Amino acid sequence: MAATILYLDTIPGERIQNMTLAGIRRYAAARGWDAVAVPGEESRPAAIPALLAARKPVAGCVVECSDGRRDLPPRLFGKVPVVYLHAAPSLYGGRGLRVNADNAAIATTAFRELSVGRPDAFAAVAFTGYIGKREWSTARERAFAALAAKSGKPFFHFPWKRETAERRQNRLAAWISALPGHTAVFAVNDLTAAEVAATARAAHRSIPRGLILLGVDNDAAMCESSPTTLSSIQIDHERSGYIAAKMLGDVLAAKNAEKRNGCMGSAALASTNGSATVGPLLIVRRESTRGSGRRESFVMEAVEIIRRKACDGLTAQSLASRFRCSRWLFEMRFREAMGHSVLDEITSVRMEQASTLLSATDTPVGIVADMCGFGSYRSLHAVFRAKTGMSPTAFREQSRK
Repeated sequence: MAATILYLDTIPGERIQNMTLAGIRRYAAARGWDAVAVPGEESRPAAIPALLAARKPVAGCVVECSDGRRDLPPRLFGKVPVVYLHAAPSLYGGRGLRVNADNAAIATTAFRELSVGRPDAFAAVAFTGYIGKREWSTARERAFAALAAKSGKPFFHFPWKRETAERRQNRLAAWISALPGHTAVFAVNDLTAAEVAATARAAHRSIPRGLILLGVDNDAAMCESSPTTLSSIQIDHERSGYIAAKMLGDVLAAKNAEKRNGCMGSAALASTNGSATVGPLLIVRRESTRGSGRRESFVMEAVEIIRRKACDGLTAQSLASRFRCSRWLFEMRFREAMGHSVLDEITSVRMEQASTLLSATDTPVGIVADMCGFGSYRSLHAVFRAKTGMSPTAFREQSRK
């Protein structure tokens, strides 16, 4: 009978957890194992012994801790190895295997995205934390604040407090109203970004003219349903699942090796403790970060066309021909608003799509080049080498380790 990896405390249909499960299943399939998501109501501490017995042999368990769950300690699983996802560093005294988001890398990516190519585009930077007290939110805040201090930009922080939703909304509205013009706001996740966008609209602060706003998680439904669509950092959750499953495989390999050698001890014990972090996969750019300052209406229209048509062979020249101005004026106004050229924007959209296909599918690289508008493998290779320092094939291999 095939061994099984159990992914505990999941929510059926939850988007991020589905990506994580895909990574777990990718590793499991390579080992000839199964991978099963166990809903939260079936992941109660009292249910664990029966669950492990019913699924024998269990290769290991991955426990989702993003909601702050703290009632599934390692001892509950006996000799079955367990990996904790998105666990606070203090959870269970720091014991056990764990995979977390690289919060410093996320904050760095956010700061670069909000400022790159636009050194004078914002007068200040701001951070809004999660609606509840979470260590990952605090970690992102600390890293972002340090970058703001280094840049010399004024930094505004909207702190978490234990309060009613109405009181928080009123406090957030007052905070947003007091921000300087052209402030770059990093929201700790998309839920917080949507909250900021809605409150800013009620407070008559324009996004993206007065504020530019970036979230994390790329919850497409949430980002696209906002009155001003929200730019967001996509974390590589599929890779998180793969790494978690591989940790379980490494523990079993160490135990089997020690059994064959007739001893059980230090190597197997060491392999049951450790941690890994996973950083951003890509940035999905939408209206909320599209420049600041002077904004011609046709620039916004052009950006929307690029989002839809960049992978269909769109060129800067063909795009400029759609508007009643010279190409020189079009390019100049676009660069004023966006901080980069039309070609840079087209390439960025193509890179996002290509990165997704390379990391999440087995589509041949040559076909990826065609699907994403690069025209040839050579063009795709040149862009990837320039942007990432590696070839498309190396990027795919790296994203799957």
